[in-house]
Amino acid sequence: MSDSVKQNTFKDAVCVEAMRVFDSCSSQDCLEDLLVSVDAPTQELLNNASHVKIPCAEVIDATFAVDAVPFNKGFYSVDITYTFSLELQITSCGDGTVTDAAGSCKFSKKVILFGSEGNTKAFRSDESNGPVINGCDCCSTMPIASVSVVDPIVLNTKLLCNPCLPVPDCNIDCNDSQGCQAEPVIDPSNRIVRTTLGLFSVIKLERPVPVLVPVYDYCIPLKECSSNTDSPCEVFDKIAFPTDEFFPKGLETQEPSKDNTQT
Repeated sequence: MSDSVKQNTFKDAVCVEAMRVFDSCSSQDCLEDLLVSVDAPTQELLNNASHVKIPCAEVIDATFAVDAVPFNKGFYSVDITYTFSLELQITSCGDGTVTDAAGSCKFSKKVILFGSEGNTKAFRSDESNGPVINGCDCCSTMPIASVSVVDPIVLNTKLLCNPCLPVPDCNIDCNDSQGCQAEPVIDPSNRIVRTTLGLFSVIKLERPVPVLVPVYDYCIPLKECSSNTDSPCEVFDKIAFPTDEFFPKGLETQEPSKDNTQT
């Protein structure tokens, strides 16, 4: 921080363009029984599996559709479609071999937020124009939707079939509600996987607006750039000893937290 800022010396007021958040909401969603999509080799593994586990999941994409809410000016419906990448551990029926595989699933969510109104169209010299439908720029007056998420928690995984395949040494009862259940799929000979994910997210509607801000001074970094030429051992010697890793906290010193377990 420069000396002028420390001394709170006001120099000027300038107009800058910033993204103003007009409305936002936080969401804690339990996404129950999402259908997991897999490729052909993974499907063969599932058809001969006795158990499937999903140790972790990741959000790899989110697409938006923003539409004005009729008869409610300034409000917009935001449709978000999440795409999740899943890591699968598939246990074979015969010898119990565990094979790692990949899968994916999708989930769509709709929220209604206030995004204010805007009738102007902005054009920039460093950006191409937005999409044009029937000769009209359809997206220039819409607010901009964004979402912040953390990687989801895997809450449950189920291996289902319709009907069960006659696989030797793999006794899964289709009538057992705890095991393999009848499931309406395109190919009844294929087993499928459904998973339940816990997702935390924050959804926002923003618009670019000009705002007047006070200026104290230009930002000049005080930290000097350095090139670390230390050897790996010298770098390691500078790391503080991780005492807490060897002496775990007792129950009375633990911070309250939710149990995030997979069944």
